[in-house]
Amino acid sequence: MTETRFLPSQFVYDRLEEQFKPDRVTDIFPKKGLQFDFNTKIHKVYTATFANPSVIKEILKRGETDIMLFTHHPRPPMPSLQANYAEIPEDLIEQMKERRISLCSYHIPMDAGYFYSPAYTLGEALGGNIYDFWYPQNGGLIGVLCSSGFDTITELRDRFIKVLGHKVSCTQYGDENLIDGKFAVMPGCSKSLEAYKYLRENGVNVLVTGVTAPVVDWSKKVHEAAKSNGITLLAGTHCSTEQFAPRKMCGYFQNLGLESEFIPEDPNFDELDAENIYEDGAK
Repeated sequence: MTETRFLPSQFVYDRLEEQFKPDRVTDIFPKKGLQFDFNTKIHKVYTATFANPSVIKEILKRGETDIMLFTHHPRPPMPSLQANYAEIPEDLIEQMKERRISLCSYHIPMDAGYFYSPAYTLGEALGGNIYDFWYPQNGGLIGVLCSSGFDTITELRDRFIKVLGHKVSCTQYGDENLIDGKFAVMPGCSKSLEAYKYLRENGVNVLVTGVTAPVVDWSKKVHEAAKSNGITLLAGTHCSTEQFAPRKMCGYFQNLGLESEFIPEDPNFDELDAENIYEDGAK
């Protein structure tokens, strides 16, 4: 029988701080890194995109103790684009404390974490060759620019559907042909209106992102900016486009000597542009 390996919690937290260097960026959330410190040793790490009640319940269901949950977002997802991020229910926090389950989360530090960032890992998953970082936010660069062997937006869109395993939206404002096979990646939400001018000026005519449903003011303005600059919007939901970073982190924790497992979450398809949905290559 294999002996369970434990590492001191502080050792793991210190390694993560060295990796993501949280002080080099600011964040929209008040705490970076350790959110709930409920143990002194860790024998297994679960990773997820959000600190989602569905994820926490899945961990609790397994009856394990001395666990760390590592997430990109320290809170559950927004219930809608009109709402703010939700809070973790107090009863779940109490159960985490009882089971000695800590929560560690890096949001902007992970966005700006280069090889472990949501943008870099999504670009990799799409088969892109990352040649530059872009999209300045909170003191870091949190998007990537990719070259590829794709000739058309349709080819990239079909690859996007295959990689995510579900429908996407494609709001085409530019030419069907990719410029020199290039595409930009900014997972989650791309709210900066200057981004679309930047892409046009740098010879990129398609952006892979998460949220494009034109139901709130910022998203409507994004569509206006994308259209005026000829940038096609490929969207795959907030959660799905950021999942590849916590998936890749499983290897990071395994290299530390800890068992690690990614827990998937259900995407919110209301975040897509409902008039331009594609599934299995067809609209």
